[in-house]
Amino acid sequence: MEAARAAVEAARAATGERLLSAALYGSAARGEFDVAHSDVNVVFVFTTLGAAELEALRPAHRSWVRHRVARPLLLARKSLEDSQDTFPLEYLLLRQWHQTLHGPDLYAGLTVDRACLRSAVERLLRAQELGLAASWVALAGTPGGARHWASQASRAIGASASGLLHLIGEPLPARRADLAERCAERFGVDRDALQALLTRDADRPRVEASRLLESARLLVERLLAEAERLDGSSS
Repeated sequence: MEAARAAVEAARAATGERLLSAALYGSAARGEFDVAHSDVNVVFVFTTLGAAELEALRPAHRSWVRHRVARPLLLARKSLEDSQDTFPLEYLLLRQWHQTLHGPDLYAGLTVDRACLRSAVERLLRAQELGLAASWVALAGTPGGARHWASQASRAIGASASGLLHLIGEPLPARRADLAERCAERFGVDRDALQALLTRDADRPRVEASRLLESARLLVERLLAEAERLDGSSS
């Protein structure tokens, strides 16, 4: 993708050889980039990342904004290596879907610890459970608000579902619709409800606000039950 390459070139021009590697990840790497909604996700890995490097990157930030790299992931190589047990779900998805744009591929060999991953999945789902309760009170009467919540929550719920599939030895589907299908088969969740949460507005089934939020509650509940079952099976 040209936007990602331009963002990487801006970082390289700013930091020179201190930029060790960069890769595209997220929806564009999965083949589901939506021009109307998606950001361009790029991870930058530097030999070192201190005040000097961050100051040098300030001009590059203007290029990132122009090219929709809204939240670049900036890491020193040591941080990437040391944080694999801290962000196992994020690194699982990065390992699975990325396109290296500069330097060596540092991502295909990332380690994902099973126990850390299961814990991360449950923690993320618990956060969605708590957020859903407040969202129901505030948004259940407003279809637009409920759909906004679904859009915000879809990334976390989709990531959690992918993590659960990995934990039971399943391949990870790149397409959100296929993820919903696979989770329906393996975890007994409602395929249409999960698809309503995970897919973009053009493809999302139209459901009323209260039904969308109720479906989300049941989905999170079912995925949490699966995460807890896996905890018991691994102890």
